[in-house]
Formats: sequence, structure tokens, C-alpha cells
Amino acid sequence: MWTEEEIKKTVETNKLLIFGKGTKFEPMCGFTHRAIDIFNQLGKPFEVVNIFDDESIRPALVTYSNWPTTPQCYVGGEMIGGSDIAAELFESGELQKKVDALFAEAT
Repeated sequence: MWTEEEIKKTVETNKLLIFGKGTKFEPMCGFTHRAIDIFNQLGKPFEVVNIFDDESIRPALVTYSNWPTTPQCYVGGEMIGGSDIAAELFESGELQKKVDALFAEAT
């Protein structure tokens, strides 16, 4: 069973993370597909948590993030938003800069 603590642990242990509908290879909604496409273009490893895998994920996620919709995109433990916000940040170049800086810290 997923709790807020489990969500927090997952967010903190994955530099790039999407909570969405479906998997990295089989997204189950257009917004999740778009978020995955954006993260793929960043050129860094990322994880996707399928909210359909366990019915306890979504309510714990909504409580944790105070954000009612998915996908939810996280970079360095910070929720940046859904696919629309991720797309805006990607198109402006800000998302790539943020991700590059995050991975540069690890080296």
C-alpha cells in the first residue's frame, strides 16, 4: 500500500520521475505520453510510476503533492507540474538546464 511517505521516498530516490497513467513503454493517456516523450528527449535516465498499478498510489500522490491530476513530473525531488508545464519548460530550454545541472552535481 502506498502512503505519502512511500511517495516521498520514491520522489527523493529518483532524480527524474513521472507519476502517470501507464508505463514508460506503454503510456495509457496522451498527457502521460507527452510527458514521457519530453523526458526521453532530456537524454537522462528516468522512472515512471504507473498510478494504475495500485489503487492506493493516486490518493497518496494527490495528498503528497496537493496536485489533483496526473501526470506529475518531478525533477530533483521537486514537482515541476504536468505535461503542459513540462512542455513549456522544455521548449524554453529551462528544463534541460535544470536536468543538466542536477546530473552535473552527481559527478
